[in-house]
Amino acid sequence: MSAAWIAIVIYIIFTLIIGWFAHLHQQDTSEFWTAGRKLGPLSVGLSLSAGFMSVSWSCVYAVQLFYWYGVGAVWLITIPWLIALALIYYLSMTYHALPAFSQPEMIGNRFGTGLRNTTAAALVFVFLVWGGAEIYVAATLLAPQLHMSISAAIFMICAIVGVYMTVGGFRAVVATDKLQYVLVAVYIFIVGGLALKGLRHQGSLWPAIAVRAAKSQVSWVNLLSPGIAVIILTLVAYLPGWVFEADLWLRVQAARDVKAARKGIMIGALNGLFFVGILPMFIGIAALQLYPVSQGVVPAVIGNDGDAIFSALVLDYAPGWITLVITLGLVAAAMSTIDTCLNVMGLSISYDLFHGRRRLQNSAANKVVTLITVLGAMVFAMKIDSLWDIFYLSSGVLTTTVAFPVAAVFLPRVKARGVLLSSIFGFIGTVTAYFLESRGVLNGIEPPWLRTSYLGFILWGIVLAAIGYFIGSRKSIGELFVQEKP
Repeated sequence: MSAAWIAIVIYIIFTLIIGWFAHLHQQDTSEFWTAGRKLGPLSVGLSLSAGFMSVSWSCVYAVQLFYWYGVGAVWLITIPWLIALALIYYLSMTYHALPAFSQPEMIGNRFGTGLRNTTAAALVFVFLVWGGAEIYVAATLLAPQLHMSISAAIFMICAIVGVYMTVGGFRAVVATDKLQYVLVAVYIFIVGGLALKGLRHQGSLWPAIAVRAAKSQVSWVNLLSPGIAVIILTLVAYLPGWVFEADLWLRVQAARDVKAARKGIMIGALNGLFFVGILPMFIGIAALQLYPVSQGVVPAVIGNDGDAIFSALVLDYAPGWITLVITLGLVAAAMSTIDTCLNVMGLSISYDLFHGRRRLQNSAANKVVTLITVLGAMVFAMKIDSLWDIFYLSSGVLTTTVAFPVAAVFLPRVKARGVLLSSIFGFIGTVTAYFLESRGVLNGIEPPWLRTSYLGFILWGIVLAAIGYFIGSRKSIGELFVQEKP
């Protein structure tokens, strides 16, 4: 048996044990989704951290951005992420005091069932896409090591996640997050060490200042390398969605009290600084010297525009004995976000969309919904060759469809009709603008600074969301869509 398979078997055994113990601690049906709202600060913090220390986030996207732009990439991922966690820390006292657990439940208590269902449906879409994306990326990386097809790897990943989630629910997700956090942290540190090893082979510890970033084509030390327009658009387009990202807020709401929630967020912020900032920055910038761009072409060994830098470093610099640890870290990085995404998806279906149907609010129904979410994500991952673009489209949907309704829970004098139409218009506008923009239909309308940012579709979605709120606030039109909750 190869080292990769040994790693998989070890991981399966540990996660099944964790899932079973989580099952034994469930005292009632609601705990399947809420973990009893008794999580301590360490559980909250490590679970938060494991959620963003994933294959596509810390191990691919963050490293890729630093390869593209050098240190200036901090404006596109590290700084917005830390701002988001700071705002979550600030808002946690207000939101944790609510009796509601999920975001759609908060919204429904303020604005009525219609908006609760709309928000829940949007979250199902977003986390189906995210879950499918994580499954696909993980399977693509694991399949060669396990000598199996990508489809078989997708099935295996879904089977592992499906079993411990179905048995243990949200408590199992949080418990496995702790194991996954440790494994992913070790994995990223090892790859950082491999990048350092590569630089030392070339006689340096950092690339020369003259080395140019892959996409910006300016020195890697340039702090504004992405350009002011892209930096501002990133903050406008993504930050609202990240602040009100459902999987983060579930950890906050599951904390035993505000103090535990805030300590957990601080732990998450510290890990964010290291694993979405310092280490990806070092690895990405080191790759600029180890795998330089030649005549505008990225070396094939690091994949499409640098999305396989981790794999290249392992292939080129890792000794054979370390394969077991690396594979464990890779599997954990994949599972930590997959189970988080599928948990939010299942919660949105069972806890929110079916909240009024008592016969579906039992342990058996919750387990069936969990299995359905896993199967849905598996089919989604198998049917689409590349989920990269739509993965980031879903981030825009969070901003234009979910962020405002969640924020509006504590905003005075907002109209339920307006919030509902804002959410609907935002979703339709974002998705429509994305497909029009990606096919060049909007090229004649958008200015160059917006067109080249590839974020224009989110701004269109924001504009449509604002129009939706304006229309919904006009009572004569809004009454056609929803009845205001007294």
